[in-house]
Amino acid sequence: MRQVATMLNRGEYMAVGETGKDGKKKYCKLFQPKDVKREVIFNPEVDKPPLPFKYKSGSELLRRMNANKCEYCEREGGYFEVHHVRKLADIKNGKQPWQELMIARKRKTMVLCVDCHHKLTAGKLPDRRHLLK
Repeated sequence: MRQVATMLNRGEYMAVGETGKDGKKKYCKLFQPKDVKREVIFNPEVDKPPLPFKYKSGSELLRRMNANKCEYCEREGGYFEVHHVRKLADIKNGKQPWQELMIARKRKTMVLCVDCHHKLTAGKLPDRRHLLK
């Protein structure tokens, strides 16, 4: 360690010597972090507050839930539940009307009234064309 320190010592500073292509000796000055004078940087652009409307707008699913309308039988009011499938590929060959509806809308979720959701999970959900009459 002492040998390296004496090899790099140039008096007030330390430097690495290097011989260039033209044969001249060039020195690259080394520094320590404590030697760097840091200025206080004040820039008003740095601390911009986040835009709150970005986060307050909510999601599409919340808007669909707050609509208070069943997306299958179109009943309004009451309690609603969200039916969720893992991925659309699971129902891509869907034969049932609710599967076709989800595929057409390209959504993995569907907001349903409690009755429709219980019928769907039991496998007894009727065709929605009969419900809309």
